[in-house]
Amino acid sequence: MIRARQLPVLALLAIIAGCGGGSADWFGGSDSGDAKNQAAVDDALSAYHERMSRDASRRWMASDDAGGDDASSSVNRVSADDSQVTADTLEVLDQFITVDEVLEPIRERLTQMASSMPPRRYYEAAAEMVRARIVEIVALHLIYQRASGELPEHLQSRIDKSVDDMERERINRDFGGRETTYENDLARRGESREKIRTKLRRVVVAESYVREKFLPMVGEPSRSEIEAYYRRHKGEFTTESRRELWMIDIPAAAFLDRTRPRRRAQDIADAIQRARQSAVDAERELRSGVPFDQVARKYSKFKQEDGGNWGFIREPLASRWEVPSKRFFKLHEGEISEVIEAEDSFFIVKCGKVEGGVTTPLSAAQPTIARAIKNERFESMKADFLQKELDKANIGAIEPFFRHVLRSAPQPQLAGR
Repeated sequence: MIRARQLPVLALLAIIAGCGGGSADWFGGSDSGDAKNQAAVDDALSAYHERMSRDASRRWMASDDAGGDDASSSVNRVSADDSQVTADTLEVLDQFITVDEVLEPIRERLTQMASSMPPRRYYEAAAEMVRARIVEIVALHLIYQRASGELPEHLQSRIDKSVDDMERERINRDFGGRETTYENDLARRGESREKIRTKLRRVVVAESYVREKFLPMVGEPSRSEIEAYYRRHKGEFTTESRRELWMIDIPAAAFLDRTRPRRRAQDIADAIQRARQSAVDAERELRSGVPFDQVARKYSKFKQEDGGNWGFIREPLASRWEVPSKRFFKLHEGEISEVIEAEDSFFIVKCGKVEGGVTTPLSAAQPTIARAIKNERFESMKADFLQKELDKANIGAIEPFFRHVLRSAPQPQLAGR
């Protein structure tokens, strides 16, 4: 058992994510895996642990000014003492966190990642997800321990209703509203309905306690705070814009005569000249008032049947259309460009309808900003509270448990680095 005062919250995150010497053995897997894949795992996790340890050292230097045991020596002691231990549970305040409790909410996502990501990326991402999940559960246990003795009586009925609602929502969503099917699924996984309700209640109690304790202390943000937030996050109050692209596309290649022996340089030069003249003719008709779609059907070699309509786009296109589409984004609605030459092709673009891109004024955004600032304050208070609870708590050996969880997680299916 280690005293949690040795492990500030940020240090706890780093220990869960980055301690220990060996790498690939954390994740188990088949003994017959190929050497190249195993080397990729070693490389990825070595780099990952080095980065996390470096980050942790900086955090400890900033947070451990008050004295006491050196944090880095605490990490080393934990690693050394537990290097041969594989813990299948983690003790937090006389409660035990299990591997399934950590993996169940993230197993589906880990399975998807394991089937689609190379080992190097998968192992780092899996370590991050497992670390975050363990921290989340540890926090829940710490807060619940305090909340269970201090929560006001008038909240009990609301908590019971919240648990009922959460359970019913899951039964309806995942089991078609059939309670028997739900209970059979729990039994198959070695769970019971009462056990799940107890876990749900812990979540609700912890969250209710924290909100009851800190929301009254949050306070209303000042006008200057709201204005500063609006300036920093102005993009969040601007709707995503999209533009309707109309384009006449005349590539020189369309004018090459492929039926006769080719004089390469001269043929290309002739084709470019013919394409250029075609674009000039198209521009002349547009300036005379001929509708864009009619001109596109006559001259464009792409999207002819659509009258040159490429639909709505949100950013410039790639490849041979990059230059004309960048020019397109500088046009106003209804405006037509000059002839654009790029990639041995000639283009004329028109900006059709422009949708979105509207910025909500500060006066209208103010209620949303006020809530965001208050939420930031609330989260900061909650983090400080958790730190104090962590300082007083006894937590079991984290690293061996972390290793065991990762051994039990889905393993990557793609070979290579």
